[in-house]
Amino acid sequence: MKQLDKFVEELKYKLGDNLISIIAFGSQANVQDAKNNLNLMIIVENLNAENLYEISSPVKRWVNAKNSIPVVMSRAEWHSSFDVYAIEYSDIKDNYRIIYGEDLIPSIFINKYFLRLQCESELKSLLLKYKNNFLLNIKSDREMKKVLNNVIKTLLVIFRAILRLHDRQVPYRAVDIIECTADYLAFNKIVLAKLARVKYEKDSYTKQELIFIEAELLKDIQSILKQVDAMHF
Repeated sequence: MKQLDKFVEELKYKLGDNLISIIAFGSQANVQDAKNNLNLMIIVENLNAENLYEISSPVKRWVNAKNSIPVVMSRAEWHSSFDVYAIEYSDIKDNYRIIYGEDLIPSIFINKYFLRLQCESELKSLLLKYKNNFLLNIKSDREMKKVLNNVIKTLLVIFRAILRLHDRQVPYRAVDIIECTADYLAFNKIVLAKLARVKYEKDSYTKQELIFIEAELLKDIQSILKQVDAMHF
């Protein structure tokens, strides 16, 4: 991965001893020949505006190569964020690769109380966004398809967290995640599986399916939110 190697060398040169760790996370983390779309977390000892300015040029080149903008944080931020970013940290624990420096992953502690709380918060945000998109885009099939893709992507993030709350191993395929989560939450599996197949397996909607799913999904998000709100860990 010449692109990644070059980026790491630039970060080492710019940050010096202040650079603690570079961690790849997400679906591409362990794909050795991944060309782009690689998520990185950069941990430094101390973080200030000068540090950000120094690495801004290599970061821009990295993003221009179709990668996500790296998450940059100090060591103190890393250790103090396990509560507010419980979902993200639990995802990182499951799929990561140390690109450079110290392995900070063993220090991650996920409190199930905060993990459930963030699931509830994400669901409330999702419900609000979906209602707004429903109001603005319901007459556009093209736009609603984009909305549905975003909804299933967010629900799968939440479902992975729900499975971890119940100490279940998270499957790889989206439809399998949905099937396993149905052991703990009641929802329309047919609708959510259809959304997953459209987004990840090149399935498509008929006009009738789209109309039905748009309405059914609103009820499902509302129902899932109530169920997660009632969970106790």
